[in-house]
Amino acid sequence: MRTSQPHVLAGRTVAVTAHRRASEQGGAFERHGARVEYAPALKITPLDEDDDVVAAARETVASGPGTVLVTTGYGLKRWLAVAQEHGLHDELLAVLRASTVLARGAKARGQLQALEIPCAYTGSSGRTAELVDRVLEDPPRGTVTVQLHGTADHEQLERLRAAALSVRVVAPYRWASADEGSRLAELVRGIAAGEVDYVTFTAAPAVDAVLDAAREAGCLDTVVTALRDGPCTAVAIGPVCVQPLEEAGIHNAVVPERFRLGAMVKAVCDHAAAAASR
Repeated sequence: MRTSQPHVLAGRTVAVTAHRRASEQGGAFERHGARVEYAPALKITPLDEDDDVVAAARETVASGPGTVLVTTGYGLKRWLAVAQEHGLHDELLAVLRASTVLARGAKARGQLQALEIPCAYTGSSGRTAELVDRVLEDPPRGTVTVQLHGTADHEQLERLRAAALSVRVVAPYRWASADEGSRLAELVRGIAAGEVDYVTFTAAPAVDAVLDAAREAGCLDTVVTALRDGPCTAVAIGPVCVQPLEEAGIHNAVVPERFRLGAMVKAVCDHAAAAASR
């Protein structure tokens, strides 16, 4: 990804809270002149016990084709990997191919395509709520299976249950702390002191982790003020990621039009260029 101003971020400090693809993201910012700090907040990790994941596979196979909401490509891939370990892969894949499957976004759809699972609908907002809206427009008779993305979206699950639908959940992975030493504590102190220009988020739980770190460090109000009024600008990769920022009163986050890493880097560059021209 290139812009007409290759060093537009010169003199700026960008903090990266991602664990996955962090070096790729940081390298992109460095190529535009930024000083990058790494403070990984959370990482995706398999569950210590896969009993519930296996049970969901067995129940899905036993109940036959239904409606399946796929929220992440990684989650679907790992569910099938666990099924493979227990001799259920082919049966589960066959049921999924015969089900009405909805994808939360392009990455989930891409995984479905790779597995030759027909996708009946792909969300454009990146929100599970959009898939639930779609399901509730014409409620199905069979079970609705929801693949969770690290944490349970209780509000959307309750919407399905309130419509008298049979709901099954499968959680192939969870979020775990990726903080090593005191990087998050150093990050929030840096934000509070005005030493960070941008802080990027690629997952909503990472926002909560940073705000929790600020709370533990006794500087939550200062950090929220810095993100809301400056000098630090929060950057969220999409509408799901920006939601906890908005709930904290931070409504000025930079959000790219496309929910992709390259688009996020470009959005930061454009924001910095606009700020420099004022």
